[in-house]
Amino acid sequence: MENGLIVDTDILIDLLRKKDYAVSLIKKLEDEVELATSAINIFELYRGAYKSQNQEKNLASVKGLLNSLRMLNTDENSMEMAGKITASLEREGNMMDIRDLLIASIAMVNGFGVLTNNIRHFNKIKHLKVISGK
Repeated sequence: MENGLIVDTDILIDLLRKKDYAVSLIKKLEDEVELATSAINIFELYRGAYKSQNQEKNLASVKGLLNSLRMLNTDENSMEMAGKITASLEREGNMMDIRDLLIASIAMVNGFGVLTNNIRHFNKIKHLKVISGK
């Protein structure tokens, strides 16, 4: 499974909410593969925490979770990959959310797949390994 998996925001949120499937999935996978997240996913988690009713508690939970994951950042290579993918999708008449596009580009440049419950968001991208969380 390449170098590892970027854990998408939907699964990270379920992990923070201690949903059984997410907890057991991550426990199983962390022994098999390197788990990471991207700067984009981190933005989404912090955005949610700051929008929540219980900011302090949720911010602490996000920080604790992030301490257990490697963070993959954007760089020139991932931005070039994002531009290439976007151009290809646009030629095909396909579009996708820019955040998902950036997550996918970061994953591909680093040799990672994406672990997500939003398979259809990522399946548009050729050569990206997409693993379902459920």
